[in-house]
Amino acid sequence: MGMKAQLAVNAAVGLLVIGAVSANTGSGVTAGNGDGSAHRFKAFVNSHGTSAERAAVSHVTEVHRAAPPAGDTDTVDVHTDFTGGAPGGGTDPARLITAAFADWKHDGRGRVTVYDSAGEQLGTRTY
Repeated sequence: MGMKAQLAVNAAVGLLVIGAVSANTGSGVTAGNGDGSAHRFKAFVNSHGTSAERAAVSHVTEVHRAAPPAGDTDTVDVHTDFTGGAPGGGTDPARLITAAFADWKHDGRGRVTVYDSAGEQLGTRTY
């Protein structure tokens, strides 16, 4: 196979993979990236969560999901507007956020980590 043909095949496979990831990311209750997923997550919690979960999730600003290799678990990062890291009082709301996220992703398996506005880890949970 010539160099141009190989490049065309590689490009087509790459687009197919990107398309499959994009299609899977936006369907159902799967987590995607950015504030769109944060809005879907908040909408779920506003409909199904407790008042404490709704209050905690109101601080979520972004939800980022890395595309996992086949067979691996999802890894999701939830960013919030909390400040001060663990001493700032964000650990209790982070527990509520991780529990609500596990309920939202009831059909999958993975790990969710909650971060404050400076990127400090507040809590993590396996679901």
